[in-house]
Amino acid sequence: MSDAVPEGWTLVERPPGLFRRFEFAAYRDTRAYLDALAKLSERTGLHPNLSFASTYVNVTVLAADGKSVGEAERLFATEASALANPPPAGP
Repeated sequence: MSDAVPEGWTLVERPPGLFRRFEFAAYRDTRAYLDALAKLSERTGLHPNLSFASTYVNVTVLAADGKSVGEAERLFATEASALANPPPAGP
């Protein structure tokens, strides 16, 4: 993966990290996203800072080394985006 910022994310300089806000139609969708994000965190060992309300989640993935965003943080952001926009269910 390149040093590019994942689509929809903003590079934050102090402290270094990536930020994105995800919006949902209803609380049940927000809750499902938070649950999926928890599983992603457990799998990757990265634990983003979160703030949320009934229909949105703000996600900030801080640089693990405290200096610069690396591949692990970019991959986490990409996967977190995919969790918010799952592919449609098949027939």
